Amino acid sequence: MSSDEFMQFQPTASRPHEAVGFPSWDDLHAPRLVFMHCPKTGGTTLHELLVQSFSTSQICPERFNGVKNLPTGQLLQYQFFSGHYDLISCQLIPGAKRIITFLREPVGRLLSLYNFLRAHRPDVVARNGWGLARLAMEFEVEAFFSQPIVRSHPYLNNGMSRALVGALPIEVWPNVDEALVLPDITGKSNLALERLKELFAFGLLEQYEPSVKLVFSALGLPQPKAIERKMALTDLVNQPGNYRPVESAQVTPELRAVVEDLVNMDRELYIGAQALLEQRLMSVKT
Repeated sequence: MSSDEFMQFQPTASRPHEAVGFPSWDDLHAPRLVFMHCPKTGGTTLHELLVQSFSTSQICPERFNGVKNLPTGQLLQYQFFSGHYDLISCQLIPGAKRIITFLREPVGRLLSLYNFLRAHRPDVVARNGWGLARLAMEFEVEAFFSQPIVRSHPYLNNGMSRALVGALPIEVWPNVDEALVLPDITGKSNLALERLKELFAFGLLEQYEPSVKLVFSALGLPQPKAIERKMALTDLVNQPGNYRPVESAQVTPELRAVVEDLVNMDRELYIGAQALLEQRLMSVKT
């Protein structure tokens, strides 16, 4: 178990015991902020705003959906968690939690995700083994969303609802898993909305600034002086890095028909979220 080979394949299990300090009652009861970041909902911008309230040692380094792999003793060290988590994974985080998330109009989210994946440089995709990005580079938008492995991807097939009602059984979302059997969540859009209501706060991309103000007010944090947009594709492709200029696909009636059953539950969730957010914004004004 102390061999280099074992440590490469089991880095968490092989971690020396002294690397994780002994917890205290204060550690257990410290409030934790957990941001469920659904891909392409403006989450990186929100992450950068929130992270300013924490020191580096307080921030969990897991940004994908691998919180389940971390031991409790390690989780207790952190006070800010931000990643592409599902809600059930968030519940594994010990202590009092304030869980927040952002949503986006479902068809727009899928299109943004496709354009984002397609804009990655081929060498970056190959180096990381990102199968979903490889498919986006290979197929035009309607053909991409017609691929069975894309249609069964948990982050694409009503992914916002799935994050609230069950597990998202892929850790790194640009990956694909050909053996994955997607759980059926038919009829659970009401449950998704109820779980959204139970979160500490949420926002919508389409009402970004008022949503950010609402979230920061609920958290008792100072309002941001400015909201600087992060990870916008128009900016990324014009900077040195992992991206390249591509022609962005647009929403068409044909695309809407192809993705209809990929967004039907997310649409119901989003409509309910719009009404709920409007109520909360009105209550703040009054």
